Amino acid sequence: MKKLLVFMIAMLVAPVLLHGEAVSMKSYKKRIELLTYLRAIEPVVKNYPGEVKSSGTGQAQADGERLAKYKELKRLYQEGLLYFFEGNFVNSYRRFLESQLGMELLLEELSQAYVERTEEILKTAIEKKNPNNPMDRALVDISVEYGKTSYIRADIKENREAPFTRRMYNPREFHYVVNKYTIEKNMELGYQFLGEAKEARNNALKIEKHLEKHQKLQPEHRKHRIEMYLGAINLCRDARSNAMNIFKLKYPYDNYYLQRSDAKSEETRNEIGEVTPGEVVSVDGVTYDFSTNPLVRADNKMSPVFDKRIPDDYRRDAVDILGRVYDDEIDNKLYLRWDAETRKKLLGDKIPPGAQKRKQAAAASQPNK
Repeated sequence: MKKLLVFMIAMLVAPVLLHGEAVSMKSYKKRIELLTYLRAIEPVVKNYPGEVKSSGTGQAQADGERLAKYKELKRLYQEGLLYFFEGNFVNSYRRFLESQLGMELLLEELSQAYVERTEEILKTAIEKKNPNNPMDRALVDISVEYGKTSYIRADIKENREAPFTRRMYNPREFHYVVNKYTIEKNMELGYQFLGEAKEARNNALKIEKHLEKHQKLQPEHRKHRIEMYLGAINLCRDARSNAMNIFKLKYPYDNYYLQRSDAKSEETRNEIGEVTPGEVVSVDGVTYDFSTNPLVRADNKMSPVFDKRIPDDYRRDAVDILGRVYDDEIDNKLYLRWDAETRKKLLGDKIPPGAQKRKQAAAASQPNK
């Protein structure tokens, strides 16, 4: 009886072990998988399109190198999709595998670029934003000068009778005292996420080492590697978010221009009474009365496009953290792409840069008459 039972179980299990998954199901799963990846990296390649290389004719390409690779991946995916709906699952699966291989190579490059860029942003965040500003502090300066046992904290805590007894510290430095712990914690978390991102990327590169000598890299291995690359990118975004928090905590006065009709920065006065006048602030080369822009928010949901606490070189990275495209944010928020009436009042005849590019591309694509 036991032998008969074992034989029946073996007969039921054998077809599953002997026969692989149907190619139609493989193609279907790969289709969903690649679509998820394409959606995930679209804002990445648009924010960091890569270098624009010249073609064989000597003319510069319209797209950056990474963006061109991404478009090629979408083309392969589309071909696979057409074969899939035709019912030609073999060719469909082949195209999807080609797209998967290209995705792997592109993400290998992107993840490395993300790690390097994130390391640069974190190093900048803990240093002085403006070395010529005596009020600016590096993170180590904040830890040393504004700790619980520092003399500055002692002066702040000392009881005094105002206005007869003057304060013995600069009130514009008080935010360093309040934000000291949070700044240090953001640095700690930022470098922790960066270390995890490096480890995830290194593990992705070592997948072949875990295979047997007779084994070849299979689609499942490539899938695992792609997901580890994406994980490294997301960890880098988390680290960058901590760096942006450091900028915001260190420089709370840099967004003063948003409250003024002349868009000028705040006037400052030093200890001997000398006044440094404010300067007109421009965003991406444009200035106007930002206080009348209905899309400018003064809370934690402020678009990084307007956030001058973040250095100009890193506001694109701040937008990328949100999974948005920097050029679209400029068009939509700064140039009010979808509010022509308000744009006319604030910017006159200026049109969004994206609209100019689309207009030029449309003109270039039309045949000469």
